[in-house]
Amino acid sequence: MPSSHPTTRRQLVVVGGSLAAGVALTTPAHARLLPRTRGIGRGRFLDGVASGEPGPEAVTFWGRLRTSRPRSAARLVVAADEGLTRTVATVVVPTSAGVDHTLKARVGGLEPGRRYWYAWQTVDDVSPVGRTKTAPAADSRAEVAIGFSSCQSYPHGFYNAHRDAVAHDELDLYVQLGDYTYEYEWGEYGDLRGGNGVDFASVDLTTYRDKLRLYRADPALRELHRLHPVVHTWDDHEVADNYTDGAPSPSALQRNAGYRASFEWLPRIAFPGDRFRLYRTLRYGANVELVMLDERQYRTTGAPGQTILGRRQMDWFKRTLSASSARWKLIGNADLFAPLGVNPTGEGLVDPINIDGWGGYPAERAEVLAHIAGQGIDDVAFLTGDVHMFMANQLVHGGRSVATEYMGGSVTSPALPDGLGDVAAPLIQAINPHIRFLDPVRHGWAVARAADGMLRVELRSNDTLVDGSPSRTLASFVQHRGQNAIDIASGTSSRARVGDDPALRAAPRGGALDRRRRRIARVADADLERRADVAARRSRSAAARRALRRDRATRRRTTR
Repeated sequence: MPSSHPTTRRQLVVVGGSLAAGVALTTPAHARLLPRTRGIGRGRFLDGVASGEPGPEAVTFWGRLRTSRPRSAARLVVAADEGLTRTVATVVVPTSAGVDHTLKARVGGLEPGRRYWYAWQTVDDVSPVGRTKTAPAADSRAEVAIGFSSCQSYPHGFYNAHRDAVAHDELDLYVQLGDYTYEYEWGEYGDLRGGNGVDFASVDLTTYRDKLRLYRADPALRELHRLHPVVHTWDDHEVADNYTDGAPSPSALQRNAGYRASFEWLPRIAFPGDRFRLYRTLRYGANVELVMLDERQYRTTGAPGQTILGRRQMDWFKRTLSASSARWKLIGNADLFAPLGVNPTGEGLVDPINIDGWGGYPAERAEVLAHIAGQGIDDVAFLTGDVHMFMANQLVHGGRSVATEYMGGSVTSPALPDGLGDVAAPLIQAINPHIRFLDPVRHGWAVARAADGMLRVELRSNDTLVDGSPSRTLASFVQHRGQNAIDIASGTSSRARVGDDPALRAAPRGGALDRRRRRIARVADADLERRADVAARRSRSAAARRALRRDRATRRRTTR
């Protein structure tokens, strides 16, 4: 909603409404409070602001300049109040075309568990005022609220999940669990925002950067970044679909281009000596240790040596779980961990549907669960993305649940069509009793609230085809400390009927909404066919490798 101020952006006023309230993001008063422009360059702030990686005393701040100059600089101002009158830090940050004119600063010396506001300034512009929050002090027993989501394909609908998360003022952190962007060109994977053809394939550094700029042009995603600190891990589509399945994988140059663009456009600082490392922990007081995993960069396919985490990350993960004193160990997990297939005990190895997730790496999944069980590590909960479903799973080892998993659906990416979902949900649960809740049709996000004695998880859904559609609670769960199993507080143990939700009832046949939903069904069917084809190719490849090994062994025996 536009501001009523008559001044222009070029006069150092950034206008534009909050999604919820329509207030001015930067006012003339803000501009007057900022330091003089000495030492900073030119450029405009047209891509929003963001913050991330919050610690008790430090936060990473992000901005970006639009400028034709190869080099420039901007000043970051951090304040203890929304009016920017109580400044706590200022820093001048250089930038250049080599980093796509992105701006990053890690600001320390902040106080634990409190909000801060910030803005960027150049000679001729001021950014919107962002808001962030530091992590609580190490001994804090305050409840921690963490939102999480994944799979936000831009053409497939509107980011109503992000609009809803913006309205949740209590969030301490928002976790984005992969498929932040999709590499496809418009129409290749669906076309539901109106078919205006603005999307494009991303294959190199220029197009990966352009893809990120397109996604961040969405007002709901931009507002999410402006108001909540974010931490992100990637899955496959930030580079290419299932790009370690050998079908074939993109080149190292293309992978590096996707990784580099992601690092430029998200509020994170590189580890010294490990440029693209994502796996790390964020401690939130006494209640939460958030363990972020990277399940794409280090994986390999084919035996021997098949791995989803890589040995270095796997050993780090196990050490981290063993050493954590937090009440809740929450795992930022891009790919489905629980078995999804024919698993009557919840711990079988037959997992044909989930070969690109942990189901394709059963030895490593078993290693993680054996470590949790063997070390007696309680209260481990995986927060998961990837498969475009809402789920709540118990993770079984030795016949008992030793950890849990919650999946927040997809923000927009295709789920199963209504009719197929009605059939699939009860069938999947019947042969996978460790899946306590499943909705393979709806879209949305989730929030985990961790307190001293319990973890509460709420799944929230919305209609992605109507911009601004409200969200509702689809289901909620309670997990008591030491229980390592899920109680369903509300919702059903399987997918509720779509007709139960007036916002999601079927549109009249022949209407625009009905046509869009039929397009969704076609896209989902094509996606299932693609996954089946990948599984078949991997199966044939494995069989060929086994045959080759047998042939070599036979030749060796006959030549002795």
